[in-house]
Amino acid sequence: MRQNVSLFLCPVVDLDEGLLAALLAELTLQERQRARRFSCNQAYHLFVVAHAALHWALRDAGVHRYDLACNPQGKPYLRDHPDLHFNLSHTEGLIAVALCAGRPIGVDVERLADLQTYQELAARVMTPAECSYMAAQSTPQDRFTQLWSAKEALMKATGLGFALPPREIEFSGPAPTLCRLPPEHGLPGDWRVCCQRLPGHWLALASRVEDLTLEPTTLTPLDLLSS
Repeated sequence: MRQNVSLFLCPVVDLDEGLLAALLAELTLQERQRARRFSCNQAYHLFVVAHAALHWALRDAGVHRYDLACNPQGKPYLRDHPDLHFNLSHTEGLIAVALCAGRPIGVDVERLADLQTYQELAARVMTPAECSYMAAQSTPQDRFTQLWSAKEALMKATGLGFALPPREIEFSGPAPTLCRLPPEHGLPGDWRVCCQRLPGHWLALASRVEDLTLEPTTLTPLDLLSS
């Protein structure tokens, strides 16, 4: 894996039932049971594609036999390959899968928030400095989505997810650059967080990999089927 990191994106639109059934067959029994609990078709489709993409990515990395487990915060890991870290994210229209050898990784994709969502949520999940920066932008909802994807990727990379309150993380500048997080997770400079604007979405990747870059490979749901 180049730079020890692999990142895959897969658009999810208009899946036909035959392809969905074929992707479902790629999943473990436990994943199939979880998938069938979704009452919303969109959530069901995203779950199936995301987990089929994970299995494809692991095969691509040369890992064909593995045992999936979850930590107490619900983050999945490979019990028998503890040095190979992975993370999934999905939102309307898009899923992402990231793998990293030797370092925890977090990935997040977010559909662009509308102005109402930004106004309702910004003060609840952003710091006062972040809110001030957003308010000065011509499209604050775009900056909100960028920061939220960056925060969630970092929260997932720590293994805590929402157990790490997003307002305890702060970014500054247009990149954005991490400038504050709880000290038990290291110094801000220990982390790399990269963001990329996609058509209709923001993508973020977080890890302690020094040369972390965003170089996603785009797949289609059909690509995820076993050869």
